[in-house]
Amino acid sequence: MRHAGWLAAALVLALAALPATGHETKTVGGKFRVIVGMVREPAFTNERNGLDLIVRRADNNAPVENLERSVSAVLIAPDGRTARPLKIRPQFGRPGYYTDDFILTRPGVYRFRIFGVIEDVTFDETFQSHEVRAIDELRFP
Repeated sequence: MRHAGWLAAALVLALAALPATGHETKTVGGKFRVIVGMVREPAFTNERNGLDLIVRRADNNAPVENLERSVSAVLIAPDGRTARPLKIRPQFGRPGYYTDDFILTRPGVYRFRIFGVIEDVTFDETFQSHEVRAIDELRFP
């Protein structure tokens, strides 16, 4: 039974390394995996949410830290014309995870443009969210 606690802790750590279900993953420069989604999924309008940006080394899944000055993000609304720059910051206690907060006001599919430099790799990628639904769908009565 002594090993049950160790096994549970290892399982928690393994699951924490996996991205949430609605996240999109792209490999950049053959060296890094960039994983993008929203902090709260499924996402609804008029609720606090945020960017969930995860950067890992492709070869060993190690987190990549200190990217807040070399990587930028832009949130693009469903109309494709309205965009908001995001100021990414590290997520506390989660190496390789970055975020910025926002409240989405329109239903639809949003996109994230993530670009910049990770070590010696310059990249510019666009990621798509799952459908953001109107919060009114949940209200009752």
